[in-house]
Parts: sequence; C-alpha cells; structure tokens
Amino acid sequence: MASLGLCAVACAVASLRAAALTLPQHEPEPLSLAQASPEHPIGDPRPADLARWSSGPLTVEASTLHHAEVRSLVGGYNLSIAAFDRWADSMVSAELLAGNGWETRRVSELCRLYREGGAVGNFLDVGANIGTFTIPLADCLSGSGRVLAVEGMPPTADHLVAGILESKLKNVDVYTYAVGAPEDPKRVVMSLNPVNKGGSAVQGTKPFTNMTDDQLQHLFHPGKKEQKYAKKVVVEEFSVQLTTGDHMLWHNPGMKAIAIAKVDIEGYEGRFIRGAQQLFSKYPPCFMTIELIPEWLERAGTPVQEILDQLTRWDYKNVPTLDELRRPTTDSKTRTVEQRDMAKCMQRVRSYASQQ
Repeated sequence: MASLGLCAVACAVASLRAAALTLPQHEPEPLSLAQASPEHPIGDPRPADLARWSSGPLTVEASTLHHAEVRSLVGGYNLSIAAFDRWADSMVSAELLAGNGWETRRVSELCRLYREGGAVGNFLDVGANIGTFTIPLADCLSGSGRVLAVEGMPPTADHLVAGILESKLKNVDVYTYAVGAPEDPKRVVMSLNPVNKGGSAVQGTKPFTNMTDDQLQHLFHPGKKEQKYAKKVVVEEFSVQLTTGDHMLWHNPGMKAIAIAKVDIEGYEGRFIRGAQQLFSKYPPCFMTIELIPEWLERAGTPVQEILDQLTRWDYKNVPTLDELRRPTTDSKTRTVEQRDMAKCMQRVRSYASQQ
C-alpha cells in the first residue's frame, strides 16, 4: 500500500491545534440527484440496527463464525473478528486464524494518525469486509470519532457485525448496502466469492461472477478435472439494495468530517465516485486509499481515466497515471491520495467533528 504521508499530516494537524475555527454561517442545501427517477430509485440509507444481530447472524449459520483476534492498538487487550472458515476464505480469514493479522502495519499507521491529531474526525470504510480495518480503528477512535462501515454482501455483513458486537464497540455505523451511481438500479446482484470472501463483487464486475460451472471449476481448482479431487464450486448470489455516497452524506452529518477513507469494492469504486459528487466536491476525505484495477473498473462502465481526472479536479495529489495502474504488480493498483491543502481539509474536519 502507498504511504499515507503521516509526517505531513501530523505537522498540519499540529499547526491547527492553535487555530480559531469557525463554521460556515450559511450551510448550502445539498443538491438533488437529477438522474434519480422512479425507474432508478435511490435507497434512503440508515445505519443498521445492530440489535437485530443480538441473537445471531441473519443470513449464515452461527457455525460459520470462527473466532479470530487482533491486538488493540491503544490498550493491552484483544479485539474479536468473526472470520470465515479458512477454506471458505483463503485470504483474510485464513491469515487471521493463523494469527498473522491482516494489513496490520497500515491499520496501525491510521490509528497513529488519528491519535496524533487528537482522534479528530471519522473513518469511512467502503468495503469493510469482516472488519479488519473497521474494528481496530473503531477501538482506536472510541470516545472521539466514529467509523462508518459499508458492507453490502449479507454473509460478510453478518461476520462484520458479529465482531463489532463481540468487541463491544459503540461507535460504528454499519451500512448494509451496495454503493453506486445515481443511475444504477435500486438493487444489484452481488456474487459471493467461494474461496476469497473479500473478493466478492457486484455481478458482472469481475470475471468469476459470470462464469459457467465448468469455468468456475477450472478457475478455482485448476488441473483437477475429476470431481472426486475437487469440491464443487458454487457461487452464491444475493440481491442487495443500493444507495449512493451522497445519500449517506445527506442522512449522516458525520460524513462531513471524514479524515480518512478506504474504498475497496472490487471494481465498483468508480460507480461509488459517480454517486458521491457532493461528498467529494464539498467534504472530501483528507486522505483516501482506493483500489483502482483497470479491468474491473472498465467492466463496471467506469473508464479509469475518468476516475483519475475526477480525483485531480477534487484537488487530490499523488493521483496515479493510467500507465502506472496498468503495471502488472498488485501494489501499483492501490493508491493513497491526499488533499493538496491539508491544513484547510483538517480544519474543516475538526469543525464538523465538533458538531457531532
């Protein structure tokens, strides 16, 4: 992952501590989405009532919740994450259950950034998966900021909420929606990846979501042609309500105080950006780590250059070029961009965070 430029941010935050902050006297009304219509209604997003999960998961069997732990970054205790079986999720869950954590260095850096800045502002986690960022950062921000976690895949949301409840976190808003563009239908089909739950995606965005049974078998069990040597691959599908980043903004004032965002939704990043024009033009996250994989983005109808141009217009720096994103290395696909005027951005975050 790209560096978050912690030194620059820490200096900017330090310079703001003595600044006198004032809120705008006249807050402009949010613009309506002109593209919305009865044929393409947009969800009215509200955070989920986590009490609904108090008796257990809503979609999966309780036996699919496997207890994993990560160390708190602010105290001498562990936090719980409800992992999938290691064979059903050979990436994130397998690493957690083996005691290796998941992207622990980057999560630690984000926590340090918040703590050094007085834990001011919120963290937006678009594509929260089972909570490897949401849970430790909610613990890091406890008592000062909130985590706004978006996870549309129902089985994954079950695991996410189970970990939040077991860790006794009170500062997480969970949005069980897919996020997209204003012209998208109000519901989309999401495909659950049979071996990598974090790789689940909106149907059509990634090749596996449209494959035949034989193609899936070859993809996930290459070379194992006989059924007795390979478990049959089944891709479960779920109809999920869709909303936009701007509708989340209009219903949750905490969206105005996003210090850092992570956007990782397996090719739907561009559609999220199309549906978050108000958010990015008025209240852009000061830092945003975003996955940009050209093939998936283009399959979703969002040309990569369109996204890069948008980020530049919203005054982000460190925006990659298209040639850089087309390099074969995985690390080149995930980039952290930051606002050019960091002092101004942090001042705005501090102003709105004080109103929460």
